[in-house]
Amino acid sequence: MAEKKIVSLSKIRNKETLKKIFRIIRIPIVILVVIAALFLSARLLGNVAVSNITDGIREIKTVFARGEGYPYSLDTFNYRKSFAIGNRPLVLYEDSCRVLSSSAGEMFDTQLEYADSKVISRNSRALIYSNSANKITLLSKTEKLGDFTEKGTVVAAALAKNGSFATSYSNEDYQSILSVYNSRFKKIFQWNCSQERIADISLSGNGKNIAAVAVGTENAEIYTRLLVFNSGSAEPNADIRFDGTLFLRVAYTSSGKIIAVGDNRTVVLNKKGETVDELVYSEDSLCAVCIDDDGNTVVSFKEFGGSKTGIVRFSASGKKSCSFSVDGIPDCIVASGGRIAVATGSDITVYSSSGRETKQLQTDNPVSEMFICSGTVYSVEGSTVVKH
Repeated sequence: MAEKKIVSLSKIRNKETLKKIFRIIRIPIVILVVIAALFLSARLLGNVAVSNITDGIREIKTVFARGEGYPYSLDTFNYRKSFAIGNRPLVLYEDSCRVLSSSAGEMFDTQLEYADSKVISRNSRALIYSNSANKITLLSKTEKLGDFTEKGTVVAAALAKNGSFATSYSNEDYQSILSVYNSRFKKIFQWNCSQERIADISLSGNGKNIAAVAVGTENAEIYTRLLVFNSGSAEPNADIRFDGTLFLRVAYTSSGKIIAVGDNRTVVLNKKGETVDELVYSEDSLCAVCIDDDGNTVVSFKEFGGSKTGIVRFSASGKKSCSFSVDGIPDCIVASGGRIAVATGSDITVYSSSGRETKQLQTDNPVSEMFICSGTVYSVEGSTVVKH
């Protein structure tokens, strides 16, 4: 005779109760795990990485609440310029700035105090400052990260990949004061310059290395000092003077090279200030300079009296990756990563980092501005932002 299996009703009830309890507490457990992961990320990766993770979580809602799509209509009365902040467009107005989603929905909007605000973007963050004020604002794609008040009117600024930033201002004692702050607004470096004015600044990805160009005059002739610092000392690692050249932009690349672009030459130097490459062009022929997050730099200049425009790309390693010419003088040139976009009238031509033509785009209206987000070209045409 087979044995009868005795079923315990109390055990079944206990199992069902445990299942109900688990269903109730599993959501709080997931939330706690996510919070713990964020705190661990903060310790291991830094607050910029956490800010980017937070942006990514907030961007999920744009999948379900889509915008009206591109073209995106601009308020032309207050409009100033458009930029890329990470993989999203940022539209700057005189009184505000807006970050747009991939479907042209407004992800974030903040008010600005100054009509002449400037924007520097790097690693999905933006630094906003004005040449008529001493206030600096830091943004991510979805939130305002904080405000900072400098001791003087900001003339030049820079933003590092890790969230550090640099400013330059003058006072009664010095022509320029160069300061660097970490992502928590703590000063980590200062250099006082009594003779020249700093025209541009660039920071290495970790914010610990600084490149700056300082412009002065002597005997009615312009000269520029190219300076390289480590944040641990106010004594420059390199201080090179270039007579007769006005350097306008400088890039401290992800490979540790320094690329300085001037009105008649572009130079590439190593950390010691030794020149490793140089490009010379006619004085006052410079048309445009494009520098991306890694320091890849594109220089364009007039050739043959303006009948052609030369375009040269220096990679972050400091090497020329391409050199080619286009007819006439383009209306605008942009570059990011491995793409170079050149617009003339209603035609946009996209080139690879080696100078090979990869795409031709036709626009409905003449292009006045362009920027590149994650490899996608955006153009400003009349009163709209167009995604290609």
